[in-house]
Amino acid sequence: MYEPPIRPVSMTGLQRREFMRKAKADSLAYDAAQLLSRGEAREAASLAGECIAITGREQLALWLRHYATTRFKLSSGAVEEFLRSVPDANVAL
Repeated sequence: MYEPPIRPVSMTGLQRREFMRKAKADSLAYDAAQLLSRGEAREAASLAGECIAITGREQLALWLRHYATTRFKLSSGAVEEFLRSVPDANVAL
């Protein structure tokens, strides 16, 4: 099977910072979904607040719904209830 060579992507400093910022927020959403699946809602809300501060509520909701329902098998209702309980931003960066 033919596999094309992997070529590095050149990014400016600004693009690299934006990429890293989004990657951190995605990781926070994943960790929040994992904590939520363990029943640690308070800790999950703290991480979710950090994610909101970085990328906004809509992006958090998209990532958290995906991870919580597909990876950690939480019900959509439980995820929606959790998202409603998270304040807009509870972490100052």
